[in-house]
Amino acid sequence: MTPSERADNDYLTVNDLKNHIHCPRFPYYENCLPDVRPRTYKMDAGEEAHVRERERARRRTLSAYGLPAGERLFNVRIQCPLLGLSGELDELVISEGVYLPVDYKLSHRANDSFAVQVAAYALLVESHFQTRVETAYIYLIPLRTMYPVAVTAALRGLIVSSLESIRATIRSERMPPPPPKRAICRDCEFRRFCNDV
Repeated sequence: MTPSERADNDYLTVNDLKNHIHCPRFPYYENCLPDVRPRTYKMDAGEEAHVRERERARRRTLSAYGLPAGERLFNVRIQCPLLGLSGELDELVISEGVYLPVDYKLSHRANDSFAVQVAAYALLVESHFQTRVETAYIYLIPLRTMYPVAVTAALRGLIVSSLESIRATIRSERMPPPPPKRAICRDCEFRRFCNDV
C-alpha cells in the first residue's frame, strides 16, 4: 500500500496527532518514510516508566479525580471511524457515567501536544462509549501530579483540522516546513534527515 492509499484507508493514530502538534514533520516521516526513525533512549525510558506507573495506579484511590469510587481500565485500545483515528489510552476512569481519560507522561510539564493528545483520547472515548467527555488528565510521572485538560470546542476543532493536515501531507508525500520554534530540533531524532534546521 502506498502512503497515498494509506492516508485514505488507514486510521491515523493519536501519536500521529500529538507528533504533528509538536512538529508536522513527525507524521510525514512516520507515514511516508516509516523505516527511517531510529530508536532512542527516551522511547525506551518512557515505555518502562509507563509500565511502572500502571502498577502504582492500580493501588491509588480515585480521590485525585474527586471521585469516591469507580472502575479503572488500563491500556484501552479504542478507535473512532468518523475521525479515522485510533489509539491506546493509558488509563480510563469510569464512575457513575463519568469517563475520564488519563495519559501518562515522563515529563515535568504538560505541553500543548500532550493536551491535544489527551483531548483526542477523549474524543475516542466519546465515540466508543457514546458519552460526553468534558475533562481529561495528563499524569506527569516524575512529579506524580495530575494536570486537567478541558476538552473545549477549540481543542476539538484543532484535532479535526490537524488530522486533515496530516492526511494532506501523506497524500502529497511532501515534507512540511520546519516548526517555527527551532529549539525543539536540537535533540530531534529526525534532525539529520531534515537538512534545513
